[in-house]
Amino acid sequence: MKVALDQKLLTKKIQGISSVVPTKSSLPILSTFLMEAKNGKVHMTANDLDVSLTTMVDCEVEEEGQIAVPGRKFFEIVRSLPEDTVRLESSGEKISIKCLKSRFRMVGKAADEFPKLPKQKSLGAFDMRSETVNDMVQKTIYAVSTDLTRPALCGVLWQVENGAFSMVATDGHRLSKVVLSGDYSGIENRDFIVSPKALNILRSLLDGKDEVGITLAENHITFDLGDNVIYSRLLEGPFPDYKQVIPKNNEKELVVNREELTAACRRVAILSSVITHQIRLSIGSDSLTISVNTPDVGEAVEEVHCHFKSEPMEIGYNARYLLDILKAIDTDDVSFLLDRSDSAGMLVPVGGAEEVDYRCLLMPLRLNE
Repeated sequence: MKVALDQKLLTKKIQGISSVVPTKSSLPILSTFLMEAKNGKVHMTANDLDVSLTTMVDCEVEEEGQIAVPGRKFFEIVRSLPEDTVRLESSGEKISIKCLKSRFRMVGKAADEFPKLPKQKSLGAFDMRSETVNDMVQKTIYAVSTDLTRPALCGVLWQVENGAFSMVATDGHRLSKVVLSGDYSGIENRDFIVSPKALNILRSLLDGKDEVGITLAENHITFDLGDNVIYSRLLEGPFPDYKQVIPKNNEKELVVNREELTAACRRVAILSSVITHQIRLSIGSDSLTISVNTPDVGEAVEEVHCHFKSEPMEIGYNARYLLDILKAIDTDDVSFLLDRSDSAGMLVPVGGAEEVDYRCLLMPLRLNE
């Protein structure tokens, strides 16, 4: 392999795939990334056996070839070089790096040691606007569980049914669901669970892209962004039947300004318990009082304006969970659909795009009288 390319562009591309390279692994080959020079481009691939990212860079290819290079050390070297042309040349399992007066020579590994992607038959494919994908992932990914004993909850459920595409995530304390109406006939009536790592990598690469090509296989999903391709193993299911826990009789509606509530909760929560992060919401007809009273720490109270037509009530929430939901909602006002102080509440944006249905479930905390 013998290529020449721009240092600044090469640094940017390597930085993109570095997020896939595992910091620790029992397989040394996974700490490398594969470089392949062909057809006027360098293809660089990182793979941790769950997620693979391939990025392509236009360059001057004098000689085609491939080699696996130590990912982090190679990135450190390239990033430190002056902004000029970088010349890469491999011979056997060694690669040389030249830029102006800088010279490096590294020991790599044979390209055939690098894990190959399994070939699977496509079960369906569709395109989505990048802005839409980013918005839907942002609205759900914060609710993904980190409990490895329940692996199906450690990802975002993608569901296509009845002419609508939905994303759902839950950790047992909260649930977030966003539904987008549209034509998805290519993958109708399918459920699959996508890892948050793949989705975070996808979001980091969406800038400047209009559409994402999405291809579903039996055990994998592929996101095609043109010069970047993400290939991810799907998480094993089944996902729990979340529809059973969504309340249907929450008829008490609390409407409050989202920014005012967010600011008040953030301030009051400073003195909340470091274990439960509990805050108390005391709801009146036109005022909502947020308060905490934590022994050995202190107490705080703040009041915001609201609209509530039912009898006054009090309910406790984990402030962190509530703030995560409020951050994901992008309308001026938010509506709490409530029933009792010991039952799940639903949060929905007031207004917003008609084709998008977004709602979040939040379990309450028992209040200490």
